[in-house]
Amino acid sequence: MEYDPEDLRRLAVKIAGEAAGLLRDIACTGTATRRIKGETFAADVKSESYILDALRHEGVRARVVTEESGVVDMGDDLIALVDPLDGSRNYTNCIPWSSVSIAFAPKGARDISEVIAGAVAPIFYGDPVSFSDNACYIGGSRVEPPGESERFIYVYVEHPEAARLLSDAIVIMGRGFKVRSLGSAALEVTWVGIGRGRAFLDLRPKIRNIDIAAGLGVVRVMGGTYLGPGGERPRIGVDGIERIGTIAVFSRDVPREVIEELSRGPLSSAGQGSPPASTG
Repeated sequence: MEYDPEDLRRLAVKIAGEAAGLLRDIACTGTATRRIKGETFAADVKSESYILDALRHEGVRARVVTEESGVVDMGDDLIALVDPLDGSRNYTNCIPWSSVSIAFAPKGARDISEVIAGAVAPIFYGDPVSFSDNACYIGGSRVEPPGESERFIYVYVEHPEAARLLSDAIVIMGRGFKVRSLGSAALEVTWVGIGRGRAFLDLRPKIRNIDIAAGLGVVRVMGGTYLGPGGERPRIGVDGIERIGTIAVFSRDVPREVIEELSRGPLSSAGQGSPPASTG
């Protein structure tokens, strides 16, 4: 069965938005914050269950790659990458910065660049950001690529050497940049795409494809780019949950020399020896 990307965008907005509303309704309650195991809380499971049921109800035939269940076989027409609760540590501590994201790729897709539609829905405030083809929307309004982005750099870093190299790179970028680490990679990557940030840098080998699949789709259609440690666009699979390693995401207005400097320094040197873990 053929799926129209615009129909998939609307579906992603609908389901992600409904799941975000469900999580908003139970936020800061024992119903949501009960720990199931490890980094998994009751809210993660509840949101994922809702999304899977909603996809079935809509008749979507897809291989669903999702945080808690891994891969759920619901057909072979599409691949759906789902993060039912990105920023779960924020959410379970009543910090209002977390999100739900859903992205769709066609059958047979091998790389995250082949994602054709998706949405990231903030749980606590703000409209979903979504994309399909070459268009991006905030709520129901189409938005144009940003002329100039806010001078925020969203950063995740753990190792002292990576932090030092990052500091040097920010100096090269010039005055006026503000560093933030807010706790929901899906939202922060999306914010870079729509111009509410200049760059997203995860300098730990922890982030996964499901965390940022929809956000990278927004970045791509808005003219941004993303790089791996070698300074080139990395291959990121979509067939199962995959850890990406260090990654840098940039809005369209970042000079090439800045990208090259970051790829020589923080990206290539970051995260050595870090154990895999959830971004929660």
